[in-house]
Amino acid sequence: MSHTLATGSTVSNKYPSLGSVAGNTQYPLGKMFGLLVGESSSGKSFVMQSNPNAYIINVDETAAVYPNSPAVMFPVAGPDGRPVDESGSPVVMTWDHVEQKKKILCDLANDNKPRPDTVVLDTISDSLRLLKPYIAKMYNREKFSDVDGRLGWERLYETLIDFAVTLRRHGYGVFFVCHLARKHIPIADNQHVEEYRIMLSDGLYARLFPMFDVVVPVMAAWRTEEKVIETVTKVGGKEVKRKVPQSIKVRKHTAAFENEKLEGITKTRTLSKMVSVDLPESGPWQALEDAFDKANTAP
Repeated sequence: MSHTLATGSTVSNKYPSLGSVAGNTQYPLGKMFGLLVGESSSGKSFVMQSNPNAYIINVDETAAVYPNSPAVMFPVAGPDGRPVDESGSPVVMTWDHVEQKKKILCDLANDNKPRPDTVVLDTISDSLRLLKPYIAKMYNREKFSDVDGRLGWERLYETLIDFAVTLRRHGYGVFFVCHLARKHIPIADNQHVEEYRIMLSDGLYARLFPMFDVVVPVMAAWRTEEKVIETVTKVGGKEVKRKVPQSIKVRKHTAAFENEKLEGITKTRTLSKMVSVDLPESGPWQALEDAFDKANTAP
């Protein structure tokens, strides 16, 4: 009996001079350039603060909303209500602080020192607020409106984009957090349709949106759930425990990838379609990561 061996080039050495790498390589969710969008109080910060591998630049200077958050935040709320830095000293947030953190993160990556996986900028709207005086100072102007209009906005947008691109090149995932607005458009008497819009200017949207690997829409809604509650009553001098069904309202968070009203806003880069994901209070980021990994599992 004779045997014939198959011969030929494998994918990994198909173009040896180019140093090609074979296979469908995928970035983990936390290593992507992403945007987390949602209406006010929908749970955007709640989701990101549950990520144990995140470093959150808290541009909004708001208090933490996730109990015992495993993420690292800067700045945080101080005991007297003022934002404080790592040493507990009050800090007045400027874009210079953001640039300083970016440099430290790049140095950590260059030296291969312990560092986060994901850097979060929360939120874009407040980042733009900090960028205006930063750009004005760059051109030796007292205020942003004194800078030539087109030049000022171009430099502002490029500075924001450079923050993400530089960190991505150093191996970090970067997530921006942004508000989503709902608009009611009348179509007839007592009838309307809802339309959602990302709260970004047209110029910034046109630059940023094509760059995002993933856009996660976070939505929240009140639901009624049936729960069994144990009660204790006294009958004839004795305590009697009873289990009583009770309807309670709970606020649930969802990554609404399948919401038709968000067509054109949601964006994913996975091997199969992302479905909507329930985000439990015990670990919303983990649930999102699990769903993302499942969508990236080859059938």
